[in-house]
This record gives sequence, C-alpha cells and structure tokens, in this order.
Amino acid sequence: MILFTAFIAGGGIYDLLDNPPSLYPSGNRWVAVHPFQSDQTINESIVSMLLTLFMVGGLIIAYKSTKVSNDSRKANSMVVIGITLILMGLAGSHYLLLLKSTIGR
Repeated sequence: MILFTAFIAGGGIYDLLDNPPSLYPSGNRWVAVHPFQSDQTINESIVSMLLTLFMVGGLIIAYKSTKVSNDSRKANSMVVIGITLILMGLAGSHYLLLLKSTIGR
C-alpha cells in the first residue's frame, strides 16, 4: 500500500499515460528536471517517489521506536534515524521544487 501511494504521489499515473522523456533539452544542454510546473520527466518522478518513501519510512521508524520500551538507546537511535529520513525527504522535495522554479530562467 505504501509503494502504491508513493507511485501515485510521485506521478506514476502521469508517467504511464503521457510517457514523458527522461531528459529535457534546454538550449545546448540536457536537464533532468523539466522547467515547467505542469510537466515532469521520468527522473523527477523517480526522485519524487524515493523522497516520499524516505518520509514515510522515517515516520514508520519513529513510530516503531515508541514500541521499544526496554532499550532506551535503541529507541533513541530509531527516533534519530526516523527524523533524519523525514528531514532528508522534506529537504529533497523542497530542493526539487526549487530546481523546477529556477531552471527555466
């Protein structure tokens, strides 16, 4: 269920129906990020799906740390790993949106 949700959130339906390119020509070079907000490349979809999985995985690990009651060191390390994954996913998503808004200028 989580993989299906990441597939939908990452634009998997768009990829199947529209068949976008993996690279987009921009002047005399090729870029992996499409400059328009309404379009995306296959690479963007894959990165978006992975970042979504990072965030969901971080939430699951942080939640499972609450179930570890006898080993506080393990629980603390699980919380740190979970929060790190969540922050990596959020930062990566923000950077991807930043690339999309500045690459066409």
